[in-house]
Amino acid sequence: MTENTELGANWEGFIKILLHRLDIPTKEDINNLHNRLDKLEQLIYQKQPGTKRDAQQQTMKRKSASSIVLEVIANHPKGTNFKTIKAATGFDDKKLRNIIFRLDKIGRIQRVSRGIYQKI
Repeated sequence: MTENTELGANWEGFIKILLHRLDIPTKEDINNLHNRLDKLEQLIYQKQPGTKRDAQQQTMKRKSASSIVLEVIANHPKGTNFKTIKAATGFDDKKLRNIIFRLDKIGRIQRVSRGIYQKI
C-alpha cells in the first residue's frame, strides 16, 4: 500500500516538474490570468471623467449620420447652406452630399435654392 502512495506522489511530482520545465501553464495559472484580465477590463470600461466635447462626440457617435445632418438643418428654420452643415458635422464633402441627396429623395428636406436646404 505504501508503494502505491509513493508512486502516486512521485508521478504527480514528475508531472509538475515536467509542466514547469516545458513552461506549460497549469489550471491555476490560467485562472489567475483570467482574473487579472477581468480586472483590467473593468478598469478600461469604467467611466473616465471627460470634457464636454467628449460627451458630445459620444452622443454624435450613437446617432446616424443622416440624423445628425437633419438635426443641423432643423436648427435653421429658414434653411442653411452646405458650408454651415459641413462645419457643424465635420463630414467630408462626398459623404455630406450623399446624405443630403438621400434626405431630399425621401422627402425629409427640401432644396430652397442652390446649396440651401430646409427641413420639411
